[in-house]
Amino acid sequence: MLLATVRSFQHLLHRPTRVLWLCGLLAASSLAFDGSALHLWSMRRDHRELERRIEETRLRSRHLDFQIHEALQPEFIERQARDQFDLVKEGDLVFVFSDDGSDSKPER
Repeated sequence: MLLATVRSFQHLLHRPTRVLWLCGLLAASSLAFDGSALHLWSMRRDHRELERRIEETRLRSRHLDFQIHEALQPEFIERQARDQFDLVKEGDLVFVFSDDGSDSKPER
């Protein structure tokens, strides 16, 4: 029995393609059973997610750099002062409206 097993094993070794397939099958099953393949797949998925987040952060950084550049311009500062603090420049025409209720209908 042992002699027959040894001879069949020797017969298998004389066929390189079968040896290659057997080694590939053993390697694939080893990776699948110890979890390395799943771990590798999970790491690749995490890598893609991190690459996506890095690109989003780069875009946000560029946008913030643009906003900082704009905020340092005198025209932006002047516009913000006019809008937020109701400031006017010399020579501007200012309209003042009163809220005394004169536009309401007279009482009878």
